Amino acid sequence: MKRKIFLTLAAIVFSTALFAQSTTLHVKGGVQYPSDPDKAGFDSAVTLNLGLDKYFTLGAESGFGWLKWRATTGTWKMGSEIEKTNLYSLPLLAVATVRLADMMESYGFMPYATAGAGYSWTWYRHTEFKTRVDGFTWQAVGGVEIKFGADSELAFVVEAGYRGATIDNSKNQELDMSGFIGRIGVSIPLVSADYY
Repeated sequence: MKRKIFLTLAAIVFSTALFAQSTTLHVKGGVQYPSDPDKAGFDSAVTLNLGLDKYFTLGAESGFGWLKWRATTGTWKMGSEIEKTNLYSLPLLAVATVRLADMMESYGFMPYATAGAGYSWTWYRHTEFKTRVDGFTWQAVGGVEIKFGADSELAFVVEAGYRGATIDNSKNQELDMSGFIGRIGVSIPLVSADYY
């Protein structure tokens, strides 16, 4: 199943690249707040967008997420022990974006909405044990690109959305990594178009 998902994502990206009218790379960092840990943590993403035309793009997104927290067990008088927990996440998604590109020409910013689906892996590291869970992952994000200047090809990116990822492993250990994501970053044109 994992191999089929990966091959499908690769086929979409490479076949779309042949017909892309523009190509951008978004590099973003920010915050995630998943359900099960109920903690805020770091989230990042790199998205390759291949423009079908000025309004629609297809592409691929991967990233890295990290949550870290400590819990103290026992009482102060009896002595306490600090338990450290780390979660590392690696999603791989196929993404489709709808852009209001005409606004970039007129106003210098461009709202967009992105939907993605794919697979993610999460490594759970605790003082006592460690495990890995994985499974289907989806996300929906809304954002805006803002040009740095009239003559600049670079754009500032701000986005927020929701990622759904209830993932498990062969031991039926389940982790709900679904929750809010918010990121800022930069859009770098790799192949320019004449839209804006």
